Amino acid sequence: MTDTEIITIEPAGEITRRDETPQVMDLLQTALDKNVSVETLERLVALHERMSDRQAAQDFAAAMADFQEACPPIPKTSTAHIASKSGAKYSYTYAELDQIARVVGPLLHARGLSYAWDCEVKEGMLKCVCTVTHTAGHTATGAFMCPIDEQRQMSGPQQYASALTFAQRKSLSQVLGLSTTDEDNDGADGDGEPETITKEQVTLLRDMIAESGADEAKFLAYLGYASLEDILDTSLEAALAALEAKLRSKK
Repeated sequence: MTDTEIITIEPAGEITRRDETPQVMDLLQTALDKNVSVETLERLVALHERMSDRQAAQDFAAAMADFQEACPPIPKTSTAHIASKSGAKYSYTYAELDQIARVVGPLLHARGLSYAWDCEVKEGMLKCVCTVTHTAGHTATGAFMCPIDEQRQMSGPQQYASALTFAQRKSLSQVLGLSTTDEDNDGADGDGEPETITKEQVTLLRDMIAESGADEAKFLAYLGYASLEDILDTSLEAALAALEAKLRSKK
């Protein structure tokens, strides 16, 4: 049975089909009135569920497309500064989680969309899953993992909160397909193709790996790259954050 077939209930409870959009609720009522078999009712209910799920997915896709068209690139107004003992320095700008929420919240709610996070910690890694839900019931998820900062001067809850904010920001941006942009980029939308990091950035990462005592192979596996030279600029922030946490844990 396909989702485009109409089912009709014959007096004896037999099912016939023709290729049109089915009015499933009417058919269910007719089936109940005619005391058709349980098997027929189960098939009608299954068809109704499939059609409802398909319609919910279409409604979700339309709402997300409308949101992404309306959502502007979010300006990066915060700056992080990184330096290694060898003197290599790097800074990057980013958009804070509360800034992202202020921009996307009204746009999502106006389209029947909302989001929530579900997080878990395993072996020193925090996994954060962001779920976007439409009022019709369909959902989509995005996940991000990062290490928990175990620096001694922070309490356990503070360590968790630091990692959580970072993972929430990344997973939310992922599932919504957000773009961020520097404030002084003359209107560029930040949607260009990602490039590999520069030689200076490779040197910085290599210095930080050595200083932190991190295992380079495990670090690359965590990021999903074969070598430091392969890392894309879109992954640099996550790489630096992970190594910063490792460095602080040694202090």
